[in-house]
Amino acid sequence: HLTRTLPTRLPSTHIPVNAVAPGPFDSKMMKPTLDRFRDVIVDSIPLKRIGEPEDVAGPCLFLSSRPGAYLPATVIPLDGAALIKAKL
Repeated sequence: HLTRTLPTRLPSTHIPVNAVAPGPFDSKMMKPTLDRFRDVIVDSIPLKRIGEPEDVAGPCLFLSSRPGAYLPATVIPLDGAALIKAKL
C-alpha cells in the first residue's frame, strides 16, 4: 500500500517510489526454511529454482536508472512466476 500511495504525496520531490517483492531466495532469513523444504518450494515455483542474486540485481538497476524513474508505484514480483501460478 505504501508503494502505491507515496508517489501521489511526493510528486514535487521527484523521488520515485517502487518496490521489489522477492519470492524465495537463498538468504539468512530463508535458510532454515530452505534447509527443510527446498524441494517442496522449488517444485511449487514454475521456473523450478530458487532466486539468485543476479535475479534481484537487474530489476534494482533498472528501477534506479533513468528509465525506471517513469514507473511510479510499481511493485516487481521476483518469484519465478509463483504469483501467476497462484492466480490461475
